[in-house]
Amino acid sequence: MSDWHPEFDDDDRPVRTDRRRRVLRVVVLVALAGMLLPLVLSAYGVARSAAERACAVYATAYHSTASSRVVLDLLAEGGPGWLCYAEVGAGDRGMLLGNLGLMPGAPRLVEPGRET
Repeated sequence: MSDWHPEFDDDDRPVRTDRRRRVLRVVVLVALAGMLLPLVLSAYGVARSAAERACAVYATAYHSTASSRVVLDLLAEGGPGWLCYAEVGAGDRGMLLGNLGLMPGAPRLVEPGRET
């Protein structure tokens, strides 16, 4: 008598080819990118908006008629973050007021003579 049983046949298992594995990896990576991209874009938008508002406050404190400009610099001297520039006149390249960080918070102005 033979010990072979048809329900335990190895031919019933799914075939895992290299091509199928590669396709599955690509599908997973595309799905992951599709989930993360909106989060990254949303965080960028919120950070830029907060940096623009904080920089406007700092530029106005620097000079009453100054306009402000923010630039994201990942290789800045003080570390990655939003650089705040104040531009007083037309054609002015702008004066660097400071690095606001990657996720700027509300501006905290210090009164002259009082440092914290």
